[in-house]
Amino acid sequence: MRLRLAHCTTADLRAWTGLTGPQMHHLVEQLWDRRPDTGRGRPWALPFADRVLLLILAYRTNLTMQQLGSLFGISDSAAHRVIDRLAEPLAQLLGPPPTDRRELWVVDGTLIPVHDKTKTAKSKNYRRSVNVQVVCRARDRRVVAVGDAWPGNRNDIVVFRESVGTALPDHPRLSGDGGYRGSDRIRTPRRGPDGRIIKDRNYRRFRKRRAVAEHAIARLKDHQILRQCRRKGDGINPWVPQMGQRLVTRF
Repeated sequence: MRLRLAHCTTADLRAWTGLTGPQMHHLVEQLWDRRPDTGRGRPWALPFADRVLLLILAYRTNLTMQQLGSLFGISDSAAHRVIDRLAEPLAQLLGPPPTDRRELWVVDGTLIPVHDKTKTAKSKNYRRSVNVQVVCRARDRRVVAVGDAWPGNRNDIVVFRESVGTALPDHPRLSGDGGYRGSDRIRTPRRGPDGRIIKDRNYRRFRKRRAVAEHAIARLKDHQILRQCRRKGDGINPWVPQMGQRLVTRF
């Protein structure tokens, strides 16, 4: 039997995609509003809901196109066309950053291993990776913005300034760890005259807030596509916002 959304139980859907039934159907409706079927040209081999399931499954498991095609009973080229058509609308669902200036935002970087050696560099995880900056909202871990990928040996503050920092509006409550020291836009831990972090009560509270970004990145990396990306060139750049939209869908 081929995999179909209509045949999936709640437990199966949760295991395959990490979403509940209502969350999955809400995502299908959102994508249909942005990229509906026009009815022209060659008909699709799968219904729209099953195409969304294929897209989410590709991100969650990082299966090859041949494996996805075999799972859904279609060719590998048809599976690639499904992902190519729906990937951009999914990334657009993330939307612009929230405008409430009272909210606390937290920024942190993460290293993603990528096969394309022209875009990567050996970094502290001893693998050829890219550095991606993620800004999230502390209250509910909503992903606010994601920067483009830079080589993994670049410092966080450099990547932030050149990627997400150019498009992100100034926010009075933007926090980061000691790696963002020297930026006038990001709050970092206070340091004493000797340059060391002052580990007082404020620092302990700061650490708890910064852990929010670590948890958000960990949830992003539930999707195996962000643990071993096989896309060439700038193919990694659209994937992280799409995973961010997945996190928004889950809340």
